[in-house]
Parts: sequence; structure tokens; C-alpha cells
Amino acid sequence: MAVRLSRIQRQEQTRAQLLDAALVVFLRRGFHGASLDEIAEEAGYTTGAVYSNFKGKDDLFLAVLDAEAQRRFPLHTMLMLDAPSIEEGLRASAREMAQYAREHPGWTGVYVEFWTHASRRPELRAKVAEQHERLVETVGGMVATWAGRWGVELALPAREIVRGIYAISRGLGLETLLADESRALDQFEEMFLAYVTGLIRTQPGAAAPAKGRQP
Repeated sequence: MAVRLSRIQRQEQTRAQLLDAALVVFLRRGFHGASLDEIAEEAGYTTGAVYSNFKGKDDLFLAVLDAEAQRRFPLHTMLMLDAPSIEEGLRASAREMAQYAREHPGWTGVYVEFWTHASRRPELRAKVAEQHERLVETVGGMVATWAGRWGVELALPAREIVRGIYAISRGLGLETLLADESRALDQFEEMFLAYVTGLIRTQPGAAAPAKGRQP
């Protein structure tokens, strides 16, 4: 016997399905090329259902960004904190980011397209900047926890290290739009490792972070 969903559960289900469909359509069409009608059709709903859950395409894209970040954050926390060594944790996190890029080709292009769109609209620009800073702060907290676990100091504030990671990943993501995708993504792991390890310092009295070291 099927379980009958409450009104709130149905609303949450509809919203989740619209977000999944929106990601598919944004990747297929780009931000400007995507329409709310196509997103609604992809999800199996009417356009009215989109407007019942989101103010418009800008609001929907912001929700997609937030949903993807919330979905991936626990995975990166596990990869970084549960790894048997600093290097293995960094490499695992880098590989996940590269794999995500492979599974979502063109995502960086859509992301940059939206940021460019938002940069010309002061109210939207403020919303996007606020959302991005919340993400940087959240991931920065995870990096700070990771540093404490391994007994290392960070040469820059954790949030600024995260900002640099995003800049590197977006830059390589743009390279994949015109260059050989596999080559650019394969290079990301080594770039990521070199960037982060260059910004950590062993605390006095702590053993040097070596591969295979247990906390």
C-alpha cells in the first residue's frame, strides 16, 4: 500500500524534482537558453508549479546552486576527514571534483554565465555574493576542522584557501570548454594538491604530515 504524503511532503517532493530537472535543463541549454516551461516539462509539472516554488529563473538557479552544494558538502567532509593521510584526503576530494565536472559537462560555463548575468543586476548580485560567502564560510569551517585533525597550521585563513580552490576549479572548468577535457581535469588533482599543501605548516611538536600517517 502506497504511503500517502502530507501536503508539506508533496511540496518538498515537487521542489526537489524541479531542482533536479532545472539542473538538467541548465546544463543542456545554458542559463539564458533555459526556459521555465522546459524545466517544468522536464520535471513533469506545469509552469505554474515552478512559480509556486520559485520567484523566477534567477531564484531557481540560486536554489540549484544551494542544493548542489548541500548535497556535495557531506561527501567532501567524509573524504577529507576520514582519509588515512593528508595527501590521500586531498587527492580523494580533488578526484570527486574532477568526476563531478565529467558528469556535468559545461557546468562551469553555466555557472560563469549566471555570475556574469548577476553582476549587471545590483540586487541579484548582492544575493549571489551573499550565497557564495555562506558557501565559502561553510567549506572554510570544514577545512579548519581538517587542519586541526592533522595538527597543521594554515598560511591563510581557511575561507581564503577555499576561495582559491574555487578559483582554480572554475579556471580549469573554463579550459574544458575549449581544450581537451580529460587533460585539463587530470591536471586538477596535482594542482589542487600542490596548492593546498603549499599553504599548510606543521605545528611545533607535531610530526610532519606524511602519507599513511594516522591521527
